[in-house]
Formats: sequence, structure tokens, C-alpha cells
Amino acid sequence: MTGTATLLHDIQALAAALEDTRDQMEAGLAADLTGLDTRVAVLCAEAQSARGDAELAAALERLLPTLDAVASALTRQRETLAAATEGRQDPHTARQRASAAYGRGTAAAAPGDLPPDPPATPSRQS
Repeated sequence: MTGTATLLHDIQALAAALEDTRDQMEAGLAADLTGLDTRVAVLCAEAQSARGDAELAAALERLLPTLDAVASALTRQRETLAAATEGRQDPHTARQRASAAYGRGTAAAAPGDLPPDPPATPSRQS
């Protein structure tokens, strides 16, 4: 059985990962959801073994809106892809392309995603 502190840390780490995943999906990027169901199931099973721990129950409940947001983003992506496949105009497509192109601010861009610095021009010294 895992300790409460470890479970709380794992739940917080999962919440952060889900928020990052949602942000990526809302920017029109594909997200890797591999293992998400297993990760959530393991956390729930471990938390269930610590029945009566109100702090764990509250932490798991706080995950629900984030899980719902990821599910909604996934649904929007699926609808956008279906519309594109069928050749229909989709209101999300332009927003997603713009969001992906311009990002959600500089904090959202990974260092590898930024354009390279321009070459330094030599300065003339007298």
C-alpha cells in the first residue's frame, strides 16, 4: 500500500499532466493519452485501499473537472478531424491553427519550438 503523501503527490502530478495535455489539445496538437486510463485506475485503487482518508478523496474529486476538460478537448479534436475529412467548414479549425501557430504565450513554447536567434553581425570597432 502506498502512503498518503505519495498518493497526494501522484494525484497532483497527474493533474498537472492532464492540464498540459488539455492545453496541447486545445492548441490543436495531438496528445499522447497512452496509459492514462491505467494511471487513473491505479491511483483510484490505491486511494480506495486508504478508505476514510478525506484528503485523498478531495484530491481525487479535484481531478474530475480536469478529466472532463481533457474529454471535451478530445471530443472537439475528433469533431474537427471528422469535419476536415468530410470537407466541412469547422469553427474550431481556424482557432486551433492560430493557437498552434502563435502559441499561448512564450511560457507555453518549449525551448526547441522557438526560432533560432539571428546570426550575430560583427561590429566595427575603430
